[in-house]
Amino acid sequence: MGFTGKNAKKTDGSPRTTVVAAGTTLVGDVKLTDNFHLDGTMEGKLNSDGDVTIGSSGRYTGDVSAKRVLVSGILDGKVDADRLEIVASGQVSGEIKVRELVIESGGQFIGASQVKKHDAPQLRSVDESPSTSTDTDASNSDWENKTA
Repeated sequence: MGFTGKNAKKTDGSPRTTVVAAGTTLVGDVKLTDNFHLDGTMEGKLNSDGDVTIGSSGRYTGDVSAKRVLVSGILDGKVDADRLEIVASGQVSGEIKVRELVIESGGQFIGASQVKKHDAPQLRSVDESPSTSTDTDASNSDWENKTA
């Protein structure tokens, strides 16, 4: 079968990987909470809370949204990810919106890129008035009394 769950019996909470094997064609929209590995051909929309890997024999056409995307094969479409890595055999064409872009020597990217902003910690307002205490004279006299 071409569409399988790798390590489907995992119960320890670690992510599972859904695999589309070489020789398999998948057309449609896929939404996953875990990882996805494509060695076959896919056309559509892919949304994963985990990592997406386009293997060296993988061919993907469409929109990808994932935490991280690793491309060893061919991806033609839009990518929205925290990290996109194109290895030496990988080819990406289209529009990308990523926080990090890594292209190994030999990897190819043709298209438009946009850098996503890193999530900055939320700043909050602190309303503190300066202290108006006049205890400084008393503390100085205490200091003098202790040193005498």
